[in-house]
Amino acid sequence: MKGRTKGRKYTVETYIEKQVAFFKENATPNAKLLGMEFEHFLLDRASLRSYDYHEPHGQHDLLRHLLNLGWDILLEEDGYLLGIEKEGSTITLEPGGQVEISLRPLETVKSIDAEYMKIMDEIASVMMENQILAGLGYHPVTKIDALQLLPKKRYGMMYAYFENNGAYCHNMMKGTAATQVSIDYENEADFIRKFRVANYLSPVISSLFDATPFFEGEPTVGRNMRARIWAETDVKRSKLIPGSLSLEFGFEDYVKYLLKLPPILLYTEGELVFSGEQTLEEALNQYSFDEKELEHHTSMVFPDVRLKKFIEIRMPDALPYPYNLAVASLIKALFYNETLLDKYYQKSRSVDDAWVESQNEALKQTEVNSCIAALDVHVNIGETLDIMSLKNELLGDVIESLTADEAVYLEKVRDIMLKDGSFTAYLQRLALSDPEAFRNAITIVGGKNDLRTQIG
Repeated sequence: MKGRTKGRKYTVETYIEKQVAFFKENATPNAKLLGMEFEHFLLDRASLRSYDYHEPHGQHDLLRHLLNLGWDILLEEDGYLLGIEKEGSTITLEPGGQVEISLRPLETVKSIDAEYMKIMDEIASVMMENQILAGLGYHPVTKIDALQLLPKKRYGMMYAYFENNGAYCHNMMKGTAATQVSIDYENEADFIRKFRVANYLSPVISSLFDATPFFEGEPTVGRNMRARIWAETDVKRSKLIPGSLSLEFGFEDYVKYLLKLPPILLYTEGELVFSGEQTLEEALNQYSFDEKELEHHTSMVFPDVRLKKFIEIRMPDALPYPYNLAVASLIKALFYNETLLDKYYQKSRSVDDAWVESQNEALKQTEVNSCIAALDVHVNIGETLDIMSLKNELLGDVIESLTADEAVYLEKVRDIMLKDGSFTAYLQRLALSDPEAFRNAITIVGGKNDLRTQIG
């Protein structure tokens, strides 16, 4: 590992002190940047089947061709190219070949849009004519058993660990695609507010950006498939962290949460070690860690809201362009507008963990609740009255707070909500009624689709 310092063993007390200090050191007063991660599927346009990393013109070849456009190797194992970087942004691959673009932190949604499309242009220039890069929450046609796990040691260890830790663990690894946003926190008090608000609104954000019309080659039954998948993915390290709303959850609480969980794999003295069911607290008695290896521990849990050097918000599905930019618009408006942040922080103080868990449980339902269905409104399956009300209020608040050029992305989201209730319903309708329109809708680059015509 680059930048290694000499490792040492930690007691529980010294480990907590060290990690709390790490979180405090990475606070960024006055910074209001967004770190965007967009995941995609590489598909054949005609059949919509997903490409495999190893096949001709698959993901390995895609990354290799991009090296000719000034990209540098970020990660390579045993001759397999797994990640590249350029000008602060990266392109990496998820376990099932999902193509993840991580942009350098930027301040405005328009700058994110420009940087994203700049990278997309380069990707499009090395793709085959029959290929598209698509945005949606799960492979539209290909089943995960048809895709080889990427040849990355970390993924192999995780895949083995997950074998008996949830019905949908392997679906999560190889089948899902997401849109994730990282935000800054100014200090621990600011972290506490933002972390609480993000967890409070996590079911709302999940429902708002639900875009999984297919699961294992069949139309998804109901909505919010992502919520159902993560609820069956080693739940002790996924979804809501216990205490997130029942406690005044600070840095020390987060470190104690890490200590209770198996990290699955560890870097110790520069070596990758499979730790299995051993908790991190137990591992402290056996292994030495340097500072970079300590940082790795924060990346081995997968809750809806995660703390690393920043706060990471992880609920939204991958979405077609320009709707994926709406995620950036919403997060910017909510967390970097003091008035809105305080409003939703105050609202969050009236609920606890049990309320969030009840809303997440509702998202997993596959039939509309009869009392909601009786209302004369278009609802998303799995929504409660609380989610419906919060979604409408949140959309109205954030659109009103943004400039016109950044509100436009969320206005397009609202149009979908009003017409179809959810992206999943919208995409399923297109797939069944007009397959060509569905292909165009999910295509970000490739074929004949030029997305810049979609945003004025």
